[in-house]
Amino acid sequence: MYIVPGPVKNLTKIASTAKSVTISWDPPEPSDGYTSVIYAINHGELNTPGEVINSQNTQETIDSLKPGKPYYIVVSASTTGGNGNETGIIVFSREKVPSKPLNISTIKTEWSGNSLTISWEPLTLHEARGFPVYYIY
Repeated sequence: MYIVPGPVKNLTKIASTAKSVTISWDPPEPSDGYTSVIYAINHGELNTPGEVINSQNTQETIDSLKPGKPYYIVVSASTTGGNGNETGIIVFSREKVPSKPLNISTIKTEWSGNSLTISWEPLTLHEARGFPVYYIY
């Protein structure tokens, strides 16, 4: 008699870069009916067809992603008895680091040395890879 496995548990994103996401999960509840489980990991940008990776591990890194995009990831367990129910999450790859501002200049505005004016050329939206935010430290 072949047993269909249950769904994987605790599907979680554990790390990400601009081009990859690492996920992990716990296996389905054990059963006497199977000894070997293959996991199918289906991933793709939201509303686009995905790519499937087969694995015997409970942790995988998905590469070749686009920076800052949402991805829908579905994991299911399979045995000789069939495919278990899918478990899914939405994850984001990290944004790339934006370009640095150009032509930074400082002007001393008080003789006492208590203030300083800083100016720079603003980044374009393309250079900033989205809404530009500047940090001064």
